[in-house]
Amino acid sequence: MWEYPAIGYSLFKNSYMKHYVLLILFLFVSLNVFSQNFYFLSASANLEKFTIIDSAYIKCSYKLTYIKDTLKSDEQSSDLQILLIGKDVSKYYSQYALNYNIFIEEFRKKKPENNIPNINEQGAWTYEVFKNYPQGKETVTDIASMLGGFKGQNFEYQESLPDLPWKLSNDYQKVLSYNCQKATVRFRGRDFIAWFSSEIPISNGPWKFGGLPGLILKISDTKNNFTYECVGLEQLKTKQPIKYYNLEYTKISRQKLYDLYKRFHDDMAYYVKMALGTNTRELDSKTNQSKSVEHSSFKIPYNPIELE
Repeated sequence: MWEYPAIGYSLFKNSYMKHYVLLILFLFVSLNVFSQNFYFLSASANLEKFTIIDSAYIKCSYKLTYIKDTLKSDEQSSDLQILLIGKDVSKYYSQYALNYNIFIEEFRKKKPENNIPNINEQGAWTYEVFKNYPQGKETVTDIASMLGGFKGQNFEYQESLPDLPWKLSNDYQKVLSYNCQKATVRFRGRDFIAWFSSEIPISNGPWKFGGLPGLILKISDTKNNFTYECVGLEQLKTKQPIKYYNLEYTKISRQKLYDLYKRFHDDMAYYVKMALGTNTRELDSKTNQSKSVEHSSFKIPYNPIELE
């Protein structure tokens, strides 16, 4: 899971508080915030400097459909995400986030004195997942996270590649004309159903999923909060570089990063005050008066893909 997270220099409008709350953070650009790292983009990072860590020979495009608020399961958001598969390393990222990042950086170069334009990319994730980088591990970066304000903040954590206890079944279906077999697994608090194809003998898939005897073309949790479905598969005639961006990262554990997002969603005003030293104002639509607050009068819906 941009969405490009930013708090600073923006106007936050919470669509869940229909009657009385409009949260003003800093200035002009509107920002819709939903669940963990599913945000409107408004921060960005300069991606001009990078290290090429492998070359991709296969490109898989996945449509992610997800629910940001479990109390509103009929409201879904989506993102276009890409899996680049190289000889040794794979990279998974949001195409929407990448496009937005590039656009904003170019915009700033041309018109540095202007406000960030209000472009609605509500579904984009800030995460990039590198499997087998370094060897035997998984590196996850969170680029231009909203936790760092208008300028964004970049986080990085490493963990072992997940050893997923898949259970295969004799159920089959087709995805993108490929014959796929069903597999199930419990991963970090959710039960998932995957459809993988042995016709594509690559042990990989979207997000952090992999470890099956074929590429995962579709996977969803049993409550349909998160559904990944392959919508494009391309064997690249010209190999595409797999880039690791040379940014200033805050090294952190996965759990500590998720804890930060949880604090932000539980009480954004207090988080902003403690983390950024900036007061937050709430506008009561009944009185049309705003006031400085230390604690938010509501919580932002929080529905992370990893529950534990």
